[in-house]
Amino acid sequence: MQNLKRYFTDNPSRQSQGEMALSSLGAIIGIGLVAWVSHHLVGAAAFPYIVASMGAAAVLLYAAPHSPLTSPWAFVGGHLISAIIGVSCAQWIPDLYLASGLAVGLAIFAMHQLNCLHPPGGAAALVAVIGGEQIHALGYLYVVVPVGLNVLILGLVVWLTRALLAHRRKARTFVIDHDVSEPWAALHASAFSHADLKQAVQQIDSYIDVSIDDLHDIYRRATAIAHKRTLGDLLCRDLMMQPVVAVEFGDSLIDAWSLMQQHRIKSLPVINRARRVSGILTLSDLQMEAAKYAGATLAERLKLLLTPAAGLSSDKPEVAGQLMRAAVICLPEEAPASQAVSILSEQGISHLPIVDDEQRISGMLSRSDLARLLTQASPE
Repeated sequence: MQNLKRYFTDNPSRQSQGEMALSSLGAIIGIGLVAWVSHHLVGAAAFPYIVASMGAAAVLLYAAPHSPLTSPWAFVGGHLISAIIGVSCAQWIPDLYLASGLAVGLAIFAMHQLNCLHPPGGAAALVAVIGGEQIHALGYLYVVVPVGLNVLILGLVVWLTRALLAHRRKARTFVIDHDVSEPWAALHASAFSHADLKQAVQQIDSYIDVSIDDLHDIYRRATAIAHKRTLGDLLCRDLMMQPVVAVEFGDSLIDAWSLMQQHRIKSLPVINRARRVSGILTLSDLQMEAAKYAGATLAERLKLLLTPAAGLSSDKPEVAGQLMRAAVICLPEEAPASQAVSILSEQGISHLPIVDDEQRISGMLSRSDLARLLTQASPE
């Protein structure tokens, strides 16, 4: 009984109620327009065949929008290529049964070869054979009208619906410092690459109704959920490093460099007199600026950058505030540690300033420390 219940209730890919309602409304509008156009162009006799094909396409497009079967090329190419094959079979093969089988079989083969597999395409090929005199009279015009026109109508409605759904899903974005000195996904890094995953799918030797990118996204999300479970109720204040090593806007670059070397850190928050964060200075900022100078080695270029100018004015940056990145995100002490993991891994930064209720810096969270904690806590 439990196994039977799971077939009806266990669906991790289930959409939200709001998205279901919006998808259903889009299908109502799209199929309604397709039905009206098909009825006026091909008449009542062939009308059921055409609309049935588009109805099957609508289910896929709205209920499984992330499937490779519903990509724009699969939807358009699958219908048009199958329609061409169907018309060709209808005109050149007199036997109805043989023509029907060849139309669908060849359509499947062509869609596989052209990477546009779309199940309703088989219906478009079959209708060209069994649709009756009105369909046969259209010849290859059948590919353009009604098939092509219906694809255009339904495609536009689906595009509009997906745009509305994407707008509803649009998450708040963070404007932060990017540190290119470390791999951006250190906390979510997997042991396999995109090519590895693609090869593994090919070894299954069967059609997998999910894209490689979606598999990567599923893995990333599952890893984030595992991190959240591992960290439990830990807050940023429980894990942040103290005391904070920081510089002020007017501190010299040589002082900032010395602090990084002394404490073996790669980021320094730049704070004002009230200890509020004004920006962040990273090791990569210094290295990229030093790369602009002449020198045989990076060490020589860094020396040129860090050496103070002799005069009262200088064309090169002299203090931390001139080289810092002002766009930086901070998290409050009460924020879940799992939120810090997500930001650090997804946004590609190495350190995250933690602030108190008055927005004064109280600690720092580093990606390397969190990664070490998660590695130690993970099961063998």
